[in-house]
Amino acid sequence: MSAVTTPAFVQQLRLAQRPEGELQPGDFCLHRVAAPVAAQLQPGQLLLRPCYLSVDPYMRTRMHTSGYDYIEHWQAGSLLSGWTLAQVEASADPRWQAGDWAIGHLPMQQRLIADAATLWQQRSEAPPLAYMHPLGMTGFTAWLGMQLGQPGPDDTVLVCAAAGAVGSLAAQLARQAGARVIVAAGREDKRQWLQQAGFTEVLDHHHRDFLAMLAQWAPQGISLNFELIGGQVFHGVNELMRDGGRVVLCGLVSQYQTAQPRQAPANLAQLQRRRVQVLPYVAPHYEHRLPEFRQAMPALLADLHWQLDVLDGGLEAVPAALIGLLRGDNLGKRLVRLE
Repeated sequence: MSAVTTPAFVQQLRLAQRPEGELQPGDFCLHRVAAPVAAQLQPGQLLLRPCYLSVDPYMRTRMHTSGYDYIEHWQAGSLLSGWTLAQVEASADPRWQAGDWAIGHLPMQQRLIADAATLWQQRSEAPPLAYMHPLGMTGFTAWLGMQLGQPGPDDTVLVCAAAGAVGSLAAQLARQAGARVIVAAGREDKRQWLQQAGFTEVLDHHHRDFLAMLAQWAPQGISLNFELIGGQVFHGVNELMRDGGRVVLCGLVSQYQTAQPRQAPANLAQLQRRRVQVLPYVAPHYEHRLPEFRQAMPALLADLHWQLDVLDGGLEAVPAALIGLLRGDNLGKRLVRLE
């Protein structure tokens, strides 16, 4: 276990107050604490220097008082956390060495001690940042959604928010499975990126004629909707679902800042009458499938287009990064560089 030099104090990011309505910078606060040191390590622990933080829409759901109970809710004063790429500074675990890359759901703090057993270790030749997108939890979420939806050559698949972290990968995995894939994104540069990624049927889900155009492109209906947005888009697409189709419900990001973040569309019940399966899921409920994902995904990586949206500024930049993400400011996977 090698000694390292660390600062006397480090910063951490906390929730100052539960937001009312849209998230604001004042809902966050920085807090200074004593820096952990290598001498404090217990067997099986690592001293970590977080380098990149994943910024994800689900973070907003953790600020609600109820709902989305698959993960602990944050309260005023809570230390925030997120998926993090960190470098090992010191190790009390024989399987890890200083300089190794670790991936885990970690507190938002500039230096920290973590149990090695809770972390992923970079084992492939892929670049470390791949573990923050296609080989990490966003990749797992997209892969899992396609495992549940089972797209195939007979399917017409719709993916809205398809230039985001999860949507971009889900759309490509559906295409790899042989399905016809229609994608949508709400900004011109995002649609251009999707075209560069090889998609030829690209729509603007903000356009007033979006549903009419979708109906024209898919006259036999959508057989698989990978739902990420919610709201009026979800409601409208339900009207175009093919009898016997599937809705893989991954997210409702347009609703996360509202008073009813889990509000179902008024026409959801009609899907049952048309034998459309609705398959809601959250990735943490399927952690038993992580070994399968880790074995399968590296082989797919070479054929995937993936985009990182990296913001600088350390922990101070996280509030603006999350607020912007919820507005759709990102293109691809949003990260904050912590150092």
